This record gives sequence, structure tokens and C-alpha cells, in this order.
Amino acid sequence: MKGNVFLKFLKALIPFWNIIIFCYVWVLYYNEYTFSSFWLQGLAVSILLYALVYYAFGKLYHAFRIYSSRISELMLSQFLAIGMSDVILYLMCYMMHMRFARLMPGLIAAVVQLIGTLALLALNKSCFAKYTPVQRTVIIYGAKKAHREGNIETSVEELERKLRIKHASLFDIQAVYPDTCRKSELMQKLGGFDTVILCHVSQKLRSEILAVCARDGKTVYITPKLEDIILTNYEYRYLIDTPLLVSGTKRGEYRSKRILDVSISLLMLMLFSPFMLITAVCIKLEDGGPVFYRQRRVTRNGREFDILKFRSMIVDAEKQGYQPAASRDHRITKTGRIIRTIRLDETPQLFNILKGDMSIVGPRPERVEHVRKYTEKLPEFAYRLRVRGGLTGYAQIYGKYNTSAEDKLKMDLMYIEKQSLLLDLQMILLTVKVMFLPESTEGF
Repeated sequence: MKGNVFLKFLKALIPFWNIIIFCYVWVLYYNEYTFSSFWLQGLAVSILLYALVYYAFGKLYHAFRIYSSRISELMLSQFLAIGMSDVILYLMCYMMHMRFARLMPGLIAAVVQLIGTLALLALNKSCFAKYTPVQRTVIIYGAKKAHREGNIETSVEELERKLRIKHASLFDIQAVYPDTCRKSELMQKLGGFDTVILCHVSQKLRSEILAVCARDGKTVYITPKLEDIILTNYEYRYLIDTPLLVSGTKRGEYRSKRILDVSISLLMLMLFSPFMLITAVCIKLEDGGPVFYRQRRVTRNGREFDILKFRSMIVDAEKQGYQPAASRDHRITKTGRIIRTIRLDETPQLFNILKGDMSIVGPRPERVEHVRKYTEKLPEFAYRLRVRGGLTGYAQIYGKYNTSAEDKLKMDLMYIEKQSLLLDLQMILLTVKVMFLPESTEGF
């Protein structure tokens, strides 16, 4: 108990440190630019505003998920949260006084904030490992489904590998059991574990395991089925005294989505147009080939369109048929390697968005042949076609380039069932963070 209190105290030190440094620099250099006639009130308002903005961006970028994230990712999240907060408060100074305040004190303060945050994150991680025991974990997977579909065992092995490598401080995978074990033996074995992970087990067994785990106070993680995600958009209704689930009312995109798409794409084109022009010149000068690469994709209601990208490979890269890009693909040009790294190769799709073929946020539009193949294997894939394909989305933010088709589909359905203007704005801001994470575009 004392360990938990101490860990919460250490975790609270991170926002406290950043707010204190902000207060110190704000009092010395910036408060006069805001509410000079009401110095104390202005200080209170500025501190409160900074704290709220910093906390909001920190939550958005998962800057406070200290024990389940790597320090490098946490530092990126903190950098974005602190940077966004500092910029907003600096702009407030300008709007209140109609002249720019000194920039250097704010930059020095941001550096001090980040250095202190790094030290506190390292201390948090060290103390967490000392005071928190690793969870004894068991994975139970659906062996019958694995035998039928042939890929479930591989996905379970991949899940186990990721947990062992990336979350070894949280999970100690001590056993992996198929659901073909005798039920009585399986339930008895659960007693020796703190955490249970269920992968593709049958509905009946899942219910029974959940009941046992709820009784014994165990933590349970479940890989959702596609129908579980679709049901999230169903509404509760009551017919006399009978509770019912009714198919949700969201059949496609929300009304203001097109306005958001046009506004954001025009703004991004204005910001990126100089870089796009330089990219086009570099591609042309390198090998004299076409600047753009066009590829047939599928969007809402199964309509086909040509997606635009800056060409990042040699001209005849697909002369032997389609081959997904590898991390060190010899077909990628020098210019292509640079624009892929900084994600500039996707910017021509802003024209697709203005034309109405795509949206800013949505499932990535797939190639025509991939849609046919995935739909045959996963009929639920057709649900993706209720909305336009997107420049960014759940699968791009929370997945990787080589995430399995089924897992990508689950992420896309999660977005489709929950989509809203606020969620789209959150996805756009989260994309800023993903652009700095190399593993998000990890090759096959």
C-alpha cells in the first residue's frame, strides 16, 4: 500500500515540476504581457490555463502512461505536450499585447522542463520495478479456430513475443494454454496467475473464465471479435420490460466531416506547398521519371479511384508484380528514402481529399485486389467501405505497417463505430506524434 502511494506521488511530480518551471519563467518574463493591470489575477489565469492545456495534451499523447510505455516514447509525448502548451501561452502574450515577447527565456524553460522530466521518468521507472511485482500471466487461445484458420497460433506467438520484449516489466508470461484443455483443469490452473489473456476463445468459455476471474479479482485482457466491435454502436432499448440491443444509427460519416476535410487539407496544402515543390524537383532531377505515382484504390461504397503519391521508387519497381516495400528495399530512390522517412510522400493525397475521394481521417484505402482478397477471407471487411478512405486513422496511429489485416480491420471498425468531429481532431493531433515514431511505418 505504501509503495502504491509513493509511486502515485512520484508520478504527480512530473506535471508539478513542469508547472513550477513555467510559473517561475512566466512571473519573471511574460506575465506583464498579458494582464498588466491585474498582475496577480493574470498570473492565476495564466497558470490555470497552462495547467489545463498541458494536462489535456498530456492525456491525448499518453504522456502519463509511465509504467506501460518506453522512456523514449514518453519523452516525445512530454515534448509535444510542453511544446503545445508553451506555444499557446506565447500566442496569448502576443494577442494581449500585440507584440512578440522574448523567446529565449521560454526556450530555456522548455529545455529545463524536459531535462527534469527525463530524470523523473527514469526515477519513476526504477521505483516501479522495485515496488511493483510483475504480473504472473497466462494466455489462453482458441485452438479450434487456430486449426481452422491456420493463422491464430502465429498471432498468439506474436502477441507473446511482443509482451516479453516490450512489456516484460508488466507481464511474466508463465504459460500458454489452448482452450482444448479439460475445462476443470483449465479453471484450476487459473488460480496460479494474476492476469489472464484470452485470444479467440469461444463465447461460452470466455464467459466462464470471466466469471472465475471476477470472483478471484484477476485482471483479464481479451482480444475482441469483429462482432464485439460492431456491437459498440448498438443502442440499448426496452420493449416493455425486455432490454434489447438495436442496430446503431451511424451508417456513414457525420455531417460536418466534409467541411473538416476541406478546411484541413487546404491549410495543409498552404503549409506544405514549398516542400512539395522541392520534392517534385528532386524526384525529376534524380532519374527524370514521373513525379507522381498513381495506384488504383477503393473508397466509400466500393468506388475505385487513383490515389496520388510522390514517386519514391524506381520507375519500373513493379514490373514483376506488386511487392510490398521492405525496410531496406533496393527499389527505393535516394529522394524516396528521405520523403518516406519524413512522411512527405503521402502529401499529394491532399488533392484526393479535396476531390472527395478520401478524408483526412478514416481507414486507409486498400488496393482493389486486396479488397477482394480480404473480403473473401473476412466478410466484415465490407464495413470499412461505409466511409471514405483516410490519410490517417486508427490503424496508422495504433498499428504498424505490417500489422495483420484482421487487427487493422478491428482498429478501423473501432473508428467507424465511434467517429465524430472531436475524435477526428484527436486523430489529427495524434498523427503528429506518430510521424516521429519510426516503428509506425516498419516494413514487412
